Amino acid sequence: MNRFSKFFSLALVIGTLSSVQAKIIHVSEEEAYNEALKNNQQLIVEFSADWCSVCNNIKQPFEEIANEDEFGSVTFMQVDVDKLDSVSKQNGVVGVPTFVYLEKGDKKVEEIGVQNLPAFKDHLRDNLRKTFQVAKNAPVDIVMGNRSKTMADITSQDVAVDKDAPAKESNFFSRFINAIIAFFMFIIEKIREFFVTIVNAIKGFFGK
Repeated sequence: MNRFSKFFSLALVIGTLSSVQAKIIHVSEEEAYNEALKNNQQLIVEFSADWCSVCNNIKQPFEEIANEDEFGSVTFMQVDVDKLDSVSKQNGVVGVPTFVYLEKGDKKVEEIGVQNLPAFKDHLRDNLRKTFQVAKNAPVDIVMGNRSKTMADITSQDVAVDKDAPAKESNFFSRFINAIIAFFMFIIEKIREFFVTIVNAIKGFFGK
């Protein structure tokens, strides 16, 4: 009976974890990405990599948001930049993690990096609500193509679907600035991890 209970508990945990991840589409082929782009009205794509510590830290929160009922109309997708380089280049990805919000195939918002890990879930919820207008309590002045500038917009980039040269130059400059920000964020994260390791080592030494 005891063994049965343990087996049942293990099966329940595995089933719960599977259901949490079920909402996220993991794409490894360009054809599958294009198909998802064509068949989903509202789509958020996270471009990540296995070696990215920030990507690993936000993996669970991203999955939890994907399974919230409020965002049932939004499709969540993950693309590994090392496995699908063509799609990464197609979206102009210059750093990871990068979040691209698309509606009916058009890019609405692009965000590079994570400014505040503890506040990541709230920040992601706010961006989803503003970009896709999925929440009933969304501010009235937020309309597609003419969004009010809030604090969240400081860390996100509105990308107009425009083919003229000035727009391309502007987008390139914005991506360049975002790439620099993402690079410094990566360096800061590594320095923080280094000091945490040193502090833990000192604590362990004196603890003995």
